[in-house]
Amino acid sequence: MIHYALSWRNTNEHLFDIAIRFVAPHDEPRLILPSWRPGKYQLQNFAANVREWTPNLRKLGPNVWCAEAKCGEDVEVRYRYWAGVIDAGSSYLDRSEAYFNGSTLFMWVDGLRSDECVLTIDTDWPVATQLPQDGKELRARNYDHLIDSPVIAGPFATQSFEESGATIQLVSIGCDTARFVEPVRGIVREQIAVFGELPLNEYKFLVHGGDRWHGVEHEDSCSMLVKRGASDFDEHFLSLASHEFFHLWNVKRMMPAAFAPYDYTQATPTRLLWAMEGITSYYGDLSLARSGYWSEQRYLSHLAHEIELLESSPARTHLSLAQTSFDAWVHDGTRPHDRGNAWYSFYTKGEIVAALLDLTLRSRRMSLDEVMRVLWAERILDEDALSRVVDDPPFFARYVDGVEPLPYAEIFALAGVRYEERRKRSTLGLKVKDGVIESVRSGSSGAAADLLPHDELLAVDGLRVHSTADVEHALHETKTGDEIETIFARNGGVMTRRLQLKDDGATEIRLHIEEEDNALRREWLRRRG
Repeated sequence: MIHYALSWRNTNEHLFDIAIRFVAPHDEPRLILPSWRPGKYQLQNFAANVREWTPNLRKLGPNVWCAEAKCGEDVEVRYRYWAGVIDAGSSYLDRSEAYFNGSTLFMWVDGLRSDECVLTIDTDWPVATQLPQDGKELRARNYDHLIDSPVIAGPFATQSFEESGATIQLVSIGCDTARFVEPVRGIVREQIAVFGELPLNEYKFLVHGGDRWHGVEHEDSCSMLVKRGASDFDEHFLSLASHEFFHLWNVKRMMPAAFAPYDYTQATPTRLLWAMEGITSYYGDLSLARSGYWSEQRYLSHLAHEIELLESSPARTHLSLAQTSFDAWVHDGTRPHDRGNAWYSFYTKGEIVAALLDLTLRSRRMSLDEVMRVLWAERILDEDALSRVVDDPPFFARYVDGVEPLPYAEIFALAGVRYEERRKRSTLGLKVKDGVIESVRSGSSGAAADLLPHDELLAVDGLRVHSTADVEHALHETKTGDEIETIFARNGGVMTRRLQLKDDGATEIRLHIEEEDNALRREWLRRRG
């Protein structure tokens, strides 16, 4: 058994104190901190937050230490961990709460990863976690279970309900979740209907009020950071909660063979990320429609928005969905590169392809629901599991492994839905946030003007701009062929470029209900009557 103890001295330091006690499995056992965490398919530098380790620890590598001990000796090591950033996958400490994800701060003992773990937290605050509690002790089956179990200690509020023999809890700090009990209940029911069972007795949504949206899935819980004051707060909250809840089946219990078991020391590519995340996104928002929270048209408007996002990406013409899944590990949005043209989100295209696949299957008296139940029985999925179960090689060759244009109009027509697209006004091919260019679309007016990601865009056609919407406003009275002036800052200098507006290829997508009573659509969205 491995004993982990967590404490802190002064919350203003934002430092956790970690102690690990164990019996050395061999001479000079290694202790390793993960290089990444499940749910975030990128290498992360958690070890940069480790400091002040005890003298019996000697560092061997960026995230590897060695304990000075002989085989069979009792060992205790200590270190401190800086926890000053809050998101759904981080660890955080301040005077109002302690929140942590074990994958960021607990080392495992090489050779003892499968041993039972006991965690104690030195606090008078109440504690919420998926781990079983025995007095002050939290017990985990093994190291993987320990680090997959986030913990909130603090003055949280709890809302709960019973569904299908399980207790579902909304545990929140910094936001009120009482009004979400019934909508979440409806979502839970719809997702249970997909798989036919709920494989747990208790589930917790661990919710923090914050300044952005973020969620991370876990075995019997999820962590959510929700954006306080957002104009679409309720919709976004339920969409995020629905996505994370679906993960308790898809990813946490049903996963690619590449993740069984997880290798926390290095990148683990798989071409199935689109199925793990994109299909989860599909069912996450479909559940809002099936539960009655969204109308049919509201759901179709959501799909239209996702299609717009995909169709605005030049990478869709040369990068397959399977490949963008495999390449997730190399496309880090925090590092400067031409990500906007070289890559697109497998969440977005995965959701769209899942919708088109489901409608295609339903036209043949099958459904993606049935496919998910077959995969649920398999649990550990090889790389071709989904294509094998669906058994439609042309569909996968064209739209998953290939880059053929997606047949929107043809497939949505099966559900009595009309697909429309029209050209949008030029935005110079730019995405701008807080005055900084995030991406420049290949072949656009902005690219012709030599604009680059990370340039500070100061003005467009004489107007100060800070966002993509500002650029659209500055150009609202212009047309293709007009000349305008842009002013931007780069490398410490201010530059001016005159450019001629061109058709950037951006499209506005709309999905409209054309047949009011369509049996396929009724079964798809589970509308009765």
